[in-house]
Amino acid sequence: MKKISLLTVYALFAIFLSTPTSVKALTFNTGINEITIFDGNSNNNWYDNVTNSSGVSPEDNEVEPGCVRNQKWDLEGFFFEKNILSMVGGYNFKDGVSEIKSGDIFISTTNVNKTTGNTSSTTGNNELFNNYGYDYVLDLDFNNFTYDVVAIDTDTMVTSSYYTQNQSSNPWRYASGGETLKQNMDFEFLVGKDNDFSSNFSGNNHYAVTGFDLSFLGHGTNFYSHFTMGCGNDNLMGKGIVTPEPSTFLLMGAGLIGLAFSFRRRK
Repeated sequence: MKKISLLTVYALFAIFLSTPTSVKALTFNTGINEITIFDGNSNNNWYDNVTNSSGVSPEDNEVEPGCVRNQKWDLEGFFFEKNILSMVGGYNFKDGVSEIKSGDIFISTTNVNKTTGNTSSTTGNNELFNNYGYDYVLDLDFNNFTYDVVAIDTDTMVTSSYYTQNQSSNPWRYASGGETLKQNMDFEFLVGKDNDFSSNFSGNNHYAVTGFDLSFLGHGTNFYSHFTMGCGNDNLMGKGIVTPEPSTFLLMGAGLIGLAFSFRRRK
């Protein structure tokens, strides 16, 4: 009975340690855990009011060439902490701007092709094949603040951003096809200028979405993340790596201790 009781304690302790941390416990601080890939648009005068020496993210107030330069169109950065992916921007992810709605988050575990792929000869949100190298999409539902994880390939249909001159912003949204891996996962929408996640960005109110768990990719997996809004005014890219949580090591350690104790008792 003592052996069973001790093993039960080990198991309960391991389960407690492996319980996911609430997304509300996450903190955002530019320069720490920010995984944004700067697109270099400052070199062609589409970069507003800040320099790298200012301590502000190089994506601050930056939008794509040929588009409206305005805080409400600005996507600031991707963040990655405890395998949770988050986004920050002046753009209102939940409500959009002037009927221009948020897209979905696309994930690649290899690399992405931002200059080629099917596109339309006319302006508009058009369905096309996923020829951009993305392996997964987080299909976002802002009505219920949930998302599905879908594995996609070149036979999957996606929707392009509106302005065809911004081919690098594609794709915008998931359309159809692929294999759904997870359903109705929760995420959180945050608002506020002076919160930690927006303290180093200039402009008015900032918005954030957080809670996208990328653990399904597997420990040690490198990934690229991509997001845009329906017009393609701004394009946000990130690069990170999925890492084991400390609780994972503790879980493994607790299990090994339990097994060792069991073998010792048997002897």
